[in-house]
Amino acid sequence: MMDWTRREELAQGFRISGVRSVVVGGDRRWLFMQFEGRGIRPYVPVIANELLQHVALPLVPLSVLMLLFNILAVRRVLNPLRRAEADVDRLDPENMALRISEPTEPREVATLVRAVNRALERLEESMGILRSFTANAAHELRTPLSIMQLALDELPSGRQREELLADNRQMTRLVNQMLDLAQADAKAFETGARVDLADVGRKAVAQLASVAFNAGSELSFADFGEAVTKGHEEAIFRIYRNLIDNALVHAPDGTLVEVSAGPGPQLCVRDHGPGIAAEDIPQIFDRFWRKNRQDSVGAGLGLGIVQRLAQAHGGTVIAENAPDGGAIFTVSFPQFT
Repeated sequence: MMDWTRREELAQGFRISGVRSVVVGGDRRWLFMQFEGRGIRPYVPVIANELLQHVALPLVPLSVLMLLFNILAVRRVLNPLRRAEADVDRLDPENMALRISEPTEPREVATLVRAVNRALERLEESMGILRSFTANAAHELRTPLSIMQLALDELPSGRQREELLADNRQMTRLVNQMLDLAQADAKAFETGARVDLADVGRKAVAQLASVAFNAGSELSFADFGEAVTKGHEEAIFRIYRNLIDNALVHAPDGTLVEVSAGPGPQLCVRDHGPGIAAEDIPQIFDRFWRKNRQDSVGAGLGLGIVQRLAQAHGGTVIAENAPDGGAIFTVSFPQFT
């Protein structure tokens, strides 16, 4: 006997009959089936069963495998983007030499990263040109300002002469800061030599004593013990100079600006002025920041230069108010080894 199926049309629908052979316990048996109905309702259980056995069940493991494959593929594609994101987060305007790591694949991400790196190269070149211009301009301006100072010294005493001298000192200070800033940004110095902070502090106080006298203030220096670090002497001198310049600007006439070194690899500059408002402390090291631009003296560069030079030495600078009035700036350097 062979398997067979027969469909018969009835007045109220149809009848389907059939015979199937099945093997049960090693014995072949014949199964006779018959059902009647109308429309597609009689087929629904059969179709559902067939879909479950021959479509849904085989697709479940396949779907799981496809899902895992897609997850791994997406992660592989996104990994270069995550690395690029981390590299972008490390980009620093103070260090334009940093670049984004170029992945080998996927090609679209590699192409994008190379384009961004080319843009960074152009930006670095432009910043280099700007810094070179600033440094060269500062160098060129130093000579005429020195000549102007000599000429002003020959003028007869009077209010006009004092005003011109004050303007010339302010211009000289700005030019020195421009040069300091350009060299700090370019890191045009080595920080591996042994530097005695006390020796540099004494030199700074001696050189700026006349500036303090003209500003109506006094300078003092105190050595509180061995203060030796690894760095660049001229760069640390600029830290002293800019901190002292800042203190002289804010110190009232006739007051003392105290400079000290030690104990340990640190230097301090303190004035006896009004101090720093608490809300201003987070901003005072920002370049070009001035609380009152109309009344402020200078361009707001000095403290930014101090912070940049300190960071170049692996150090930190902290500003705080003294308990009895005035501001204290403390620059800490790594221990000399």
